[in-house]
Amino acid sequence: MAWIEVHQSLTTHRKLRTLARLLHVRRSVAVGHLVCLWLWALDNAPEGDLTGIDEEDIREAADWPKKPGILLEAMVATGFLDDDGGRLTIHNWDDYAGKLIDRRIRN
Repeated sequence: MAWIEVHQSLTTHRKLRTLARLLHVRRSVAVGHLVCLWLWALDNAPEGDLTGIDEEDIREAADWPKKPGILLEAMVATGFLDDDGGRLTIHNWDDYAGKLIDRRIRN
């Protein structure tokens, strides 16, 4: 069984509020898309690196019903994803999921 740490302040964080506005969804829906992506990444992008993963796969992972570009642009604009010259990564992934990934490796 896997889990991921979600802080209680996520729903009121400025980045999340901005993400919800950019996506034209309620904050709770934006949280759902983020958490879906994070849970998917535990198994499919354990280093948090989304580089080379098809945008459609990321869209499906986040359970985003519209065009993937809208989601990715909003997540980069708000800082939930980092785009470093074409390298797309989940922001601070190692800080949040690193302990879980390390535990999986040890086991």
